[in-house]
Amino acid sequence: MEPTISIPKGWQYPRFVFGQRTERGAIIGLKYYAKDTFLADEYGAGWRYILLANKHTEDEEHRAEDEIRLLTPQELKIQIQTQISNHLHQVESLKQELNAIPASVVTPRSSAETKLQDQTQQPYSPPYPPLHTLVDAAKFIIKEISVHPDYLALDYQPDLTIGDAQTALSYLQSELELNQNSNAASNVPPQK
Repeated sequence: MEPTISIPKGWQYPRFVFGQRTERGAIIGLKYYAKDTFLADEYGAGWRYILLANKHTEDEEHRAEDEIRLLTPQELKIQIQTQISNHLHQVESLKQELNAIPASVVTPRSSAETKLQDQTQQPYSPPYPPLHTLVDAAKFIIKEISVHPDYLALDYQPDLTIGDAQTALSYLQSELELNQNSNAASNVPPQK
């Protein structure tokens, strides 16, 4: 089962969550200064967020909740499109590097070998992403839904809850890991 975070009674819920992008960087941590404590007296009660502006450094910022501004949808879109563009540029560079590798010598095959290979090939179908990747993505999306302000504002009480969906995905992930471990164990050669 996936671990969950509980907020103690008397603490307000954080307005932001891990991974959200702000104008000062991504949220990588949270801490709470409870009322009637030294830190709250010194800096103010409430949530503090740890932000990382650049994932290639270890320089982080600590900001109070009222100092945080999320990116607008347009700013977020531009930032993500820029990242995609940079990654595509890296892919193109790697392809050029790959193409620069000298070709290997190909030995000619008989027409019978070619015909046999053609008969045994399966029709092409696009590959599916690994199931564990899809499960991780679904768990992330459900977590984001559960903390979304529009969802929290709903008076929505279905028979099956967000927690039920998270539990089902956790069971599926456990089953996948069990299956993967048993497959790995069956492929281990016997020891002499």
